[in-house]
Amino acid sequence: MATDGKIVAYFAPGGGLGHLNRALAVCLELREAGVDARIVTNSPFSAGLAGLVKCPMVRVLGDWADGARAYVEETRPRAVVTDTFPYGLREEWRGGAPGCLIHVARRLRAPVFLTRADFALILEAEPLAAGHRAALGSSVVLEGPIILAPGRVRTPVPAALDMDGLTLVVHSGPAEEVEVLRAMAAGPHVLISPWAGWEYYPATNLYARAERVITGAGYNSMADMLAHKGRHKAVAFERRHDDQAARLRSFFRTAGNGTGQAVRAICSVL
Repeated sequence: MATDGKIVAYFAPGGGLGHLNRALAVCLELREAGVDARIVTNSPFSAGLAGLVKCPMVRVLGDWADGARAYVEETRPRAVVTDTFPYGLREEWRGGAPGCLIHVARRLRAPVFLTRADFALILEAEPLAAGHRAALGSSVVLEGPIILAPGRVRTPVPAALDMDGLTLVVHSGPAEEVEVLRAMAAGPHVLISPWAGWEYYPATNLYARAERVITGAGYNSMADMLAHKGRHKAVAFERRHDDQAARLRSFFRTAGNGTGQAVRAICSVL
């Protein structure tokens, strides 16, 4: 592995925490391996997280595509990791700034079919639809999900936040979805959400203490709860891109170390 001091930029666009969670999980381990990994995002949560994690974050304001291109042109990273959506930028980078492009593929309602030759590495971060997998060609199939392990980000738990023996409801989606999940608690519960209840990150630090956990069927919630499947209830919500219903039907059977496998694969192409 050659690092030669150049940046590996993990692009994590989106308004939620999902892409940021995966980006942190990968980038924190890359940095421990001596790689100057940095997260590039437009998420409004990045400013708050920057104070908690030991990983540089660059917030793109305004148009994502324009900001992402400007970052590449200015920093000339050794590699760019695109999470879920390459946003068509790869065509403009052919022969340009990045030394290589790496893609993290997830289960989507309408899969993004890529030109395999543009990417030095494709990681299958969860079981994909058959057509999507076939279109990717040569790729690394992870044996477990990419997760930010409990305790990886050490956030003190407020003394007043007591969920021992209670139901924990965790969701960063719209308020109406939060209410759907809360209605399923059917009794005393603790809500972890940016919009109501307690705002605590990362929620993975709390799961072992709850008697029951209710979440949406987003990638991170499903991945984090693999170790607690007997206490987990997930609800598939409609998304423009994310196929949560398919994820409920077909996800990883065991919580293998997909994060470590992804980091080793990335390091192998640097």
